[in-house]
Amino acid sequence: MDLSDFKIKDFINIEGEESLGKVATILAIVDDQYDDDIIESLKKEGYKAVITRAGGKGEELKNKILRNCLGAAIKGGVITESIQDQRVLTRCVERAMVDFNTPMLSISGAGIKIGIASKGPHLAVALYGKLGIPGLDVDHEISGMGIHYYGLAGNRDE
Repeated sequence: MDLSDFKIKDFINIEGEESLGKVATILAIVDDQYDDDIIESLKKEGYKAVITRAGGKGEELKNKILRNCLGAAIKGGVITESIQDQRVLTRCVERAMVDFNTPMLSISGAGIKIGIASKGPHLAVALYGKLGIPGLDVDHEISGMGIHYYGLAGNRDE
C-alpha cells in the first residue's frame, strides 16, 4: 500500500470515531496549496473549519497567535462572537501553546500555521510551525493542540 492510497478519513479516526483534534491538526499541517480544498471537504462532513497563521517571536508571537485565532474563528464562522465561545477558544489556544513556553522562543523567530475546527459544541485548535535558530541553518519544529468539549454556546443545535 502506498501513502497515496490513504484518504483523510483514514487519518482522522480513532477506534472508528472521528477525532476533532486530528481534524485541527491536519488543518495545521496540510500543504498550503490544499488549504481551501480541505476546508471545503470538512464542511461537507459537518465541520466548521478555518486556517490562519502567525509569525514573530516571544510574547509578540503568543499575542499574534491568540489574536489571529479569535479573528479567523469568528470571521470564518467556526465560533460565534459570544463571550462564551471566545473564552473556549482562548482556553484551547492556551492549551495548544504549552510547548511554546520555551526560552528558545524569546530568541528565535517562528512561523506558525493554525488549524481551528468545531463540530457541534466542541472546539479544537492545533498549531504547527518552525522556530528558526539565529546564526544557524537549523529549524526546530514545534506543535501543540488544545481541545474543549461541550463548551461552545453558539453551536449547541448542531
